Amino acid sequence: MPPQKSDRKYWDSAAKYWEDMATVNPYWAWNSFYSGKIPDKEVNVLVVGVTNGAFLRLLREFRPHAWVCGIDLSYEMIRHAQTVEKNVVCGRGNALPFKSETFHIVLSDYFLSVIREDALERTVQEIRRVLKKDGLLLAKELRHRGHTMLWALLVLVTGALAAATSVVSLFLSGFFWVLCGLALLGYNPVTHTMGRSAAAAKLVVHIFKFVKRRKRIPTLTEIRELHYLSKKYLHIFTDEELNSLFSDFPLEVDLGVTHLSWNFSLVGVKK
Repeated sequence: MPPQKSDRKYWDSAAKYWEDMATVNPYWAWNSFYSGKIPDKEVNVLVVGVTNGAFLRLLREFRPHAWVCGIDLSYEMIRHAQTVEKNVVCGRGNALPFKSETFHIVLSDYFLSVIREDALERTVQEIRRVLKKDGLLLAKELRHRGHTMLWALLVLVTGALAAATSVVSLFLSGFFWVLCGLALLGYNPVTHTMGRSAAAAKLVVHIFKFVKRRKRIPTLTEIRELHYLSKKYLHIFTDEELNSLFSDFPLEVDLGVTHLSWNFSLVGVKK
């Protein structure tokens, strides 16, 4: 088995900086997708990967009749989440500590995108096991098509700016060539993985959010920890992977209105 302690260490560290790292507004995700799929009645809902309890809070606020439970690998994330909802347990997605056919709905907000690739198939099987008949898997996950389009657009734009500014200023042109190189190394469209410069870009964003939120410059120790957190592996799904991985679910997949969308919404129905 891959090392679980390192996974827990990562997410325990992430709990300290979660507000400095999170880039997606949970209220936007709720209003644009989840709220329309989760009925306001007595249903059992499992949130996999509770992080700081944002979706537990949304469910409590907007679906008060639902019985909600959460699971996370990180003790620190659980400690934060339990200030919102006490029904949060420690466990792994590929070994869910629940009886079969317990939940009407399983909610995954980028959970499947951040777990280890070797645990992905078993996690999907476990989600299917704990769902009741006609139960729903509701997920927002990372999308290869959108990342590829955005990567190509950034490379083309920065490359064009570098070429265009070469007749005006070599310094400015050089600056855009550097940006073009960073964009080129930011994503690998062949392996659909984040490239070498992605961690550096994430670190810049995390430091900016840290300064904006905490009103101070991070210490060297905090910068090292943020850099460690910036290197997290993300699984970015292709359409082929969706068809293979979720073959047991009759899927309704919303790929969005634009190819530039970097995520997709997924509804899996257990039959």
